[in-house]
Amino acid sequence: MDESNRFDRIEVKIDKLTDAVASIARVEEKIIASNDRMAKVEKTLGKAETDIDSLYKMVRENSGVVRFIDKIFWVVFGTVAGVVAWYVKK
Repeated sequence: MDESNRFDRIEVKIDKLTDAVASIARVEEKIIASNDRMAKVEKTLGKAETDIDSLYKMVRENSGVVRFIDKIFWVVFGTVAGVVAWYVKK
């Protein structure tokens, strides 16, 4: 009878250990999945940073052209306004 109680207690402890190992395995799977998601996010972020850098370079290159076109626009606008004012005055 005493041995039966002892085996029952050992069996309960083994069941608890089995549950604990299963819980640890589930937590480990969650950590691995989380690390995989984090790696994907880091890869996507790296690509976004590369795209932003290339856009920044493109904007810097185009800013000179835009300034030139802006000056041309105002010269043409001023000329047209001057011609219109001259015809209205006449």
